[in-house]
Amino acid sequence: MNKVKVHPYDIGLLRGYAVFDVMCTQNQKPFYLEAHWQRFKNSARELGIKMKMNNREYRKIVERLLKRNKYKKSIIRTVLTGGISNNGFTYQPGNETFYILVEKFISYPRDFYENGIGVITLEYDRFCPQAKITNYVGAIKNQKIREKNKAEEIIYIKNGKALEASTSNFFLVKNGKLITTKDGILIGITRNVVIKIAKQNKIKIEERNIKVKELFTADELFLSATNKDIMPVVKIDSKKIGNGKVGEMTKRIMQLFADFVKKY
Repeated sequence: MNKVKVHPYDIGLLRGYAVFDVMCTQNQKPFYLEAHWQRFKNSARELGIKMKMNNREYRKIVERLLKRNKYKKSIIRTVLTGGISNNGFTYQPGNETFYILVEKFISYPRDFYENGIGVITLEYDRFCPQAKITNYVGAIKNQKIREKNKAEEIIYIKNGKALEASTSNFFLVKNGKLITTKDGILIGITRNVVIKIAKQNKIKIEERNIKVKELFTADELFLSATNKDIMPVVKIDSKKIGNGKVGEMTKRIMQLFADFVKKY
């Protein structure tokens, strides 16, 4: 096996100047690879980092890695850094570092999906939220707060608005309608699939700013993410959502998503 090397003057390492993306396989195929690739390109564009390959080349490498690793279900992480900088500070095109990691997918406990999880809110404004950048200092540091509160996720709030979770998007259910944030967040691929499924099944959906107080008056709440699929939330800041149990709309979305994945 060839050795993996990262130059010590790579500004992805020195300055955190890098982007990444994460997708998983469903039925042993990359789930929504085109959408993930486009988001990856958009993230690189936000930072002004040039891409090293095209979509076709990327797909071939991913398929080769999946075939070689032979996991029943995989997580695929793609990383692009600003590369080597002569002064350790400015981005210089042509020196980028690009790599793909494939690892075994590890599922969350079944109980999380059957009985729901607890989350907390935290005042935090993620830098450049529209891009998936590797700087997760805040998110990692905040995990101590999450663990202390015995929660499984954090929903970021800012100026009275609920934005997104640390590694997920979220939906609230109110009077039979799905509501999710649109601005100031990283638009998730699974989030978009949920919206697509909802529209196909005549479920009302609204994309808009969400006030923090709406979280606590929601009938139901759930997360969406590549590594979580649809995960129900039954408690926020130690307060019950609805009756404190997984709601009927959430169960329906979970089933519709599972059916969608089976046919993918």
